[in-house]
Amino acid sequence: MWRKSLISLASILTCSVAAQAGEPDVRAAARPACLTASETREEIKAHHLIEPFAALKSAQAQFKAEALSAKLCHAGEQYLYEIALLHRDGRYVHVAMDAATGKWIDTHRSRESAAKP
Repeated sequence: MWRKSLISLASILTCSVAAQAGEPDVRAAARPACLTASETREEIKAHHLIEPFAALKSAQAQFKAEALSAKLCHAGEQYLYEIALLHRDGRYVHVAMDAATGKWIDTHRSRESAAKP
């Protein structure tokens, strides 16, 4: 009985993978485009966005890590800051903050230490 279930599951997965193979990767299409320093200044003024220094300080306090950099990027109509942080133990943390509201969108913690070669 379990064998029939396993075969059914395998065929469902195969059909699902085949159906997705023809579809474009939505995540790749929605990649944010980051701005230069002069473009950042213009967009902050034009759209009343949070200043980069304020975003860095907020991230530093929220994640208890040293803020390294903040890049203003946009994906469609949304502006966000991609912020890099460094913990005392050497782990990098990458976070994304909505540049208009200051809300955290995404967090990615690196498992590797910066001290390791």
